[in-house]
Amino acid sequence: MNATRLVILIAAGLAAILAAFFVRNAMQPRVIERTVTEAPVQAPSVRVLAARRDLAMGQRVSPGDLYWQPWPEEAISPAYIRESADGEAINRLAGSVVRAVIAQGEPITERRLVAPGASGFMAAVITPGMRAIAVPTSARAGAGGFILPNDRVDLIVTSQGENNAFFAQTLLENVRVLAIDQSISEDGSDAVVGSTATLEVTPQQARIAAQAIAGGTLTLSLRSLADASDAITDVEEPEASGQRVVRVFRYGREERVALSGGGGE
Repeated sequence: MNATRLVILIAAGLAAILAAFFVRNAMQPRVIERTVTEAPVQAPSVRVLAARRDLAMGQRVSPGDLYWQPWPEEAISPAYIRESADGEAINRLAGSVVRAVIAQGEPITERRLVAPGASGFMAAVITPGMRAIAVPTSARAGAGGFILPNDRVDLIVTSQGENNAFFAQTLLENVRVLAIDQSISEDGSDAVVGSTATLEVTPQQARIAAQAIAGGTLTLSLRSLADASDAITDVEEPEASGQRVVRVFRYGREERVALSGGGGE
């Protein structure tokens, strides 16, 4: 066998080996490598009571102002109210007054609210700059017991003058009732007969009411809801004559009522 034929045979053998190798690779299924992205593991959470909207200081809370919001368990404060521990918290806290501003979505804590009847509730209910003063009342002097918290009333004082004549004066008008005795509910279905009415007044009106309590008989006159905002009353300093007067603004007009001496309004 000459050299030329030997080279041809070797080349043919190598070609056959390469052809077999390519055929084998072509027959095998191709493996596609894919990168699998694992979903992030979510931290466990619990549902806590939160504010559905911004709540201002002094605002009375309704059930619609609160909701249960998922909160990361690792960020839970012991002061937060959990649904698993107090599922009726929304109904329980309805009617409470906001002690400090609460932002939308912020978890609610008991320290940020004042429940009716709790210590500090009355101070949270009073409008900033106003005062609360208690005046004696009864079924006869309080519209038969149908004056309820959040109503508007006029404060009338009756005193006895010369010759045993009685005089009545309207000292304050359009005054908000904060409470009747310990009743601070807004449910108007039943009459509330108490011996004390707590009124919301200005500092000047508080002094005038205190003077009237000491010197006369007080009567609360219930105002209609339709005209509850028609009159605003303020108290002036003593005039040159020594008399103290009340300025009553009705429908934009000013009237002055003397606090001493006889005569009605």
